[in-house]
Amino acid sequence: MEAGKRRMKATRLVTGIALISCAVSLVSVAVATNAEAQRGRRGSRSGRHATSTAPAEPPESAAIAPALEEVGVHWGMGPRDTFDHFQHGFEEAFRPRIAKATGAIEEDRLRAQQSELIQRVRASYIRFRGQASGWDTSFIRDEYTSGNEESMMVVREEATHSTSHYFFIQDRLWKRYQAYDASAFGAGVTFDQFAAAIQRRFGPGVERSGSLVEGRPATRWVEWQDATTRLRAVDQTRFYGFFCLVFEDRATLAQLSTLRTHTVTRETGSHALVDSILRDETESSTPAGDVHADIADRLSGHVRHRSDAAPPTTGASPSAPPSSGSSSASPSTPAPSRGRSDPDDPFADMDL
Repeated sequence: MEAGKRRMKATRLVTGIALISCAVSLVSVAVATNAEAQRGRRGSRSGRHATSTAPAEPPESAAIAPALEEVGVHWGMGPRDTFDHFQHGFEEAFRPRIAKATGAIEEDRLRAQQSELIQRVRASYIRFRGQASGWDTSFIRDEYTSGNEESMMVVREEATHSTSHYFFIQDRLWKRYQAYDASAFGAGVTFDQFAAAIQRRFGPGVERSGSLVEGRPATRWVEWQDATTRLRAVDQTRFYGFFCLVFEDRATLAQLSTLRTHTVTRETGSHALVDSILRDETESSTPAGDVHADIADRLSGHVRHRSDAAPPTTGASPSAPPSSGSSSASPSTPAPSRGRSDPDDPFADMDL
């Protein structure tokens, strides 16, 4: 009797232990499954985040190369070749006007205008060696470094109411920074409207935002590329009042870390900001409402020149000459950084 009771208790104990073990196993499986699910969800969220923040590859644009060809420049040109190209453009633009001059006085005035425009481009050339200049506090201050054989030339382009800054490194052209005065588009025009006009020419681009240079304020831009060039339309209206198109040689971009190895600290100068570089001095002589009427079409490629501009130059035009009786547009550029006696001056042998 007692033996039977003991066997019954033992059986119940074994059964109870088995049930407890089973329950523990089930709980363990449930916990493991839940943890795995949590990891999966976290991984999924992480994956979605990584995908959303990964920079999209800029789309290819077949219109980039023609845009540079219209200006007549190509990557790798030297400062002297670039200057010669624009000088020739000015001479070709003035040639028919001089030929139609009604007298010696008018002819002399036109030749003086031509010479002034050419000399202005010559005077704009600067080598960045750490000397103080107005450019160090301008909207292009982050586009170059000092002490790395970098230089720049500035050309006013009346056809599009813009000024282009041509950057060289080791005497090779690698960047064109074209700045449009936002006021040329009329009051209240936004970067979205500017970007829409640009994308009608270059196609849909990838939109980005952030700081183009570490430590600088955030901005917005639209980006494209082709086999040799990266193009960005940049919003610089917040501080400078400009819309910008920046063409850059991709091969040089890939080598900047090795090309810029001797950067020197720029001197601090007392020069004023050069934000007024793009102000059009001829605006007051043109009827209100007509100055920029077709600028969106010009940017999108539908119209190449202002409706009220002088005849364009043959081939690649640096800028249309001012019309008779109007003052010329003169970007406020710092004086050349080097004199004619400097053996490294690419224009030392020129009689300008």
